[in-house]
Amino acid sequence: MKLYFSLTPNLSFGGNMTATSKKISIDRRTFLKGMGALGAASAMGLGFPSISLGKGHVDRSRLAKTLSFSSYGGSWQENLTKAVLEPFEKKYGVRIIQSSHGGEEEILAKIRVGGKGDYDLVTINESGYYPGVKQGLFNNLNLENIPNQKNIMSPLKKPIYDPDFAKDGKTRSVPSVFGTTALTYNTQNVTPAPDSWAVCWDKKYARKIAMNEIAWYRVFTTALYLGEDPNNVKNWTALWDAVRQQHKLVLKYWSSGMEMQQLFTNKEIYLGEFWSGRTLNLKGKGTPVDYVIPKEGASTWVEVWCVPKGSKKQYTAEVLLNYLLDPEVGAHLSELTQYPCALNPSVYKVTDSIRNLPDFDPTGTLEKYKFVDYGYKEANNAEWTEKFTEIRMGG
Repeated sequence: MKLYFSLTPNLSFGGNMTATSKKISIDRRTFLKGMGALGAASAMGLGFPSISLGKGHVDRSRLAKTLSFSSYGGSWQENLTKAVLEPFEKKYGVRIIQSSHGGEEEILAKIRVGGKGDYDLVTINESGYYPGVKQGLFNNLNLENIPNQKNIMSPLKKPIYDPDFAKDGKTRSVPSVFGTTALTYNTQNVTPAPDSWAVCWDKKYARKIAMNEIAWYRVFTTALYLGEDPNNVKNWTALWDAVRQQHKLVLKYWSSGMEMQQLFTNKEIYLGEFWSGRTLNLKGKGTPVDYVIPKEGASTWVEVWCVPKGSKKQYTAEVLLNYLLDPEVGAHLSELTQYPCALNPSVYKVTDSIRNLPDFDPTGTLEKYKFVDYGYKEANNAEWTEKFTEIRMGG
């Protein structure tokens, strides 16, 4: 005799994904033996902390009671807490002990000199992640514990900003959100709406342009304008000539986001290289500006989450990383931070607020999003800085 029944458990796979219904066929003797075993376990008060179907289950018996976490503080960390950390604590009963760091160098130094296990999980921009990997500060991740990694957009699964990925194929980080440094412009004074970096070389806007003061930004954006690969420039004569031409049109090379916001607010400039988040802030205050990723592309930053060397709670950290990559969590994170999450848009509900984010890419291909090869930058940055300083001095 065979019994047929439907099994539709509501088992968490690190997020909102649940096991699918299946019709199971077993003989009567096997069914009764299985039910007897379940009854015995229940009578013994063992419970079922890690019942699951297939890969991706969470073994709650292995979860640590606490997890030490550090991010950038302020409203940024508040949003991470609301979207990811507090819901994770509630779901898994793990208390997140939070601290904050001011920048990449600070957290890398703390990991280097701190005792083992001072941090179990940290967030860092890819510009700081690169030297951290070179210094051996982050653990390889066990992707069997992070099945939601499949939800990440393909370009972010093989990061150019990880100097060892091409060598060993190991994953040491999980991306959370990303953004660009692209083109902000005054909608009243710049017409028609620009779609190319060429507008930053247009004499019509002479002395109404502001660009980032950092030399490698000048190289990166100018290379895009000229149709060059910004991570492998071939014609340096043409590139530096273009930088000189633009220098004659630039009112100011900005050094901080606040400075750039004031330039737009006071209408001292009409356009320039800036960040999407700050542009949204300006728009919210009534400044007539908009943001566009030019057709040639724009430099792209990524916030990544990593497990530092010395952590004794890697399994729990990986469960949290898997939770970060849950579609509902990713969507909530996008809405709070105002930056698109690293997940492919096909796996989560894209609300109007997400669709309208300046950096959102509905295709998930990130074709116009250009990542920095930090090895190339590291090898040439001193020379670029010297050359750009010479141009600023009239050379």
